[in-house]
Amino acid sequence: MDSSFTPIEQMLKFRASHHEDFPYQEILLTRLCMHMQGKLLENRNKMLKAQGINETLFMALITLESQENHSIQPSELSCALGSSRTNATRIADELEKRGWIERRESDNDRRCLHLQLTEKGQAFLQEVLPPQHHCLHQLWSSLSTAEKDQLEHITRKLLTRLDQMEQEGTVLEALR
Repeated sequence: MDSSFTPIEQMLKFRASHHEDFPYQEILLTRLCMHMQGKLLENRNKMLKAQGINETLFMALITLESQENHSIQPSELSCALGSSRTNATRIADELEKRGWIERRESDNDRRCLHLQLTEKGQAFLQEVLPPQHHCLHQLWSSLSTAEKDQLEHITRKLLTRLDQMEQEGTVLEALR
């Protein structure tokens, strides 16, 4: 069975055979990472959809569950999700509609609002997390512990380099 990446790899090989200066391995590795990220996301979205939730709502629940007292201010949720405050309000509205969170006034400052994970929200997470964890174990079982450690090290190294290049403006400089 061919990999879903085979057509991309064939295209890259063709291009490399016609252009001596084509950085084949660098482009291959970049495209492999992008392709795998897309497949991981597609797989995750299918699983979440089957569980009746989308990625954004799920991450909001996980963010709340990971906070002390399972409570967070809407602005902090917005920041944690990397979304606008308007979008965070929509997310909170949907979570509240499903009974997974409640909006509560702060004990210290009545002007301050907190989003509180409810028992129903906690129960939902306890229901959906085990199948997700099982699926992740199945996926990553194809690698040994040493391979997973190596992949983590290499991925972190590349991420550090990407952050560095972003700070230095390297990508924009290459375009000049």
